[in-house]
Amino acid sequence: MSAKATQRRAYSSGTATSVHVGNRDLVLFGGCDYLGLAHHPRVIQALQEGLHCFGVSASGSRATTGNATAHDELEAELARFFDVEAALLVPDGYLSNIVMAQSLPEDIEIVLLDRESHVSIRDAVRISGCSAREYAHVAVRSARQCAQDLTGGPFAIFTDGVFPVLRAVAPLAELLQLLPQTGLLVVDDCHGVGVLGARGRGSVEHAGIADPRIVITGTLSKALGCFGGFLAGSARVVERARVQARAFIASTPIPPALARAASAALRVIDDEPERLARAREHTSRLRVLFARLGLPVSVTPLPVLALQLPSHARMQHVHETLLARGLLVPFVEYPDGLGGYLRIALRADHEDAHVDALIEGLMEALK
Repeated sequence: MSAKATQRRAYSSGTATSVHVGNRDLVLFGGCDYLGLAHHPRVIQALQEGLHCFGVSASGSRATTGNATAHDELEAELARFFDVEAALLVPDGYLSNIVMAQSLPEDIEIVLLDRESHVSIRDAVRISGCSAREYAHVAVRSARQCAQDLTGGPFAIFTDGVFPVLRAVAPLAELLQLLPQTGLLVVDDCHGVGVLGARGRGSVEHAGIADPRIVITGTLSKALGCFGGFLAGSARVVERARVQARAFIASTPIPPALARAASAALRVIDDEPERLARAREHTSRLRVLFARLGLPVSVTPLPVLALQLPSHARMQHVHETLLARGLLVPFVEYPDGLGGYLRIALRADHEDAHVDALIEGLMEALK
């Protein structure tokens, strides 16, 4: 089977570290379930109990008949997890930025955003009707100049917390200092939650900051291994989003059973810190290999490593070499303008032997 056919073909089953494609079991170094929570027994049990209590669907918006106690409980768990006043559950991570943008205070008419921000941030700012000003990627000096050029009135800054493919973490502490007292720093932390910070709270914890002007948006589908989106911050921000954002009011929430599963996943992160430690150990081993081979890595260790080579043919060769060894490392071509790359994702449940095989395969393919 060709590499492209393997990537396009649906998998028929999967575990925390493997997928069954066609007639093969492949060790998976793709996706986003960094802590292995999608297959954790406590998360699965919570999902099963939720299905028994609530069935499959919420069947209506939360503003009408679709609000379940499981949704409220997950919002409380998210607020506890991030140590903020409140949180709001939304259908998915993409919508979390749109909900936030639709609920910006009326006096915020300008948004500064990182030039390499995720497309969901760009779409959200466009929908908000605010004037957008871009600053150079993770460049504090550029952001400061943009802020100084503004005259009067509050403004918001929207940024990803982590840019995994670009190997960068946003300078959140410095960006926060640029805000007026009535401004907002909105951090899309899809790739930071669960993997950054001493307790896995994400980019904001990693930056060592806490401020009511910070709003965290994100997804439950990456490190948490579940599904849905959220925003977390001050009670005022969250309540305004609850009553003002059409993307929240008019949408059907995630099934209550999935909300139960996500609540369990948050508690597992607290109860089993060794999961994050294992993911970081695997990451460290691969970073050592990248350094030996002269390949770029991020300053901050992240469980996603992007391998970009001079030609598509070369990256396809690496993909096929690994595939022949039973390792699935996807060669992805997102509409992000980066031109394609091999996206390697490490998981807590990978065994040392899995990482050994990946290192050996990469050394063979890149020699």
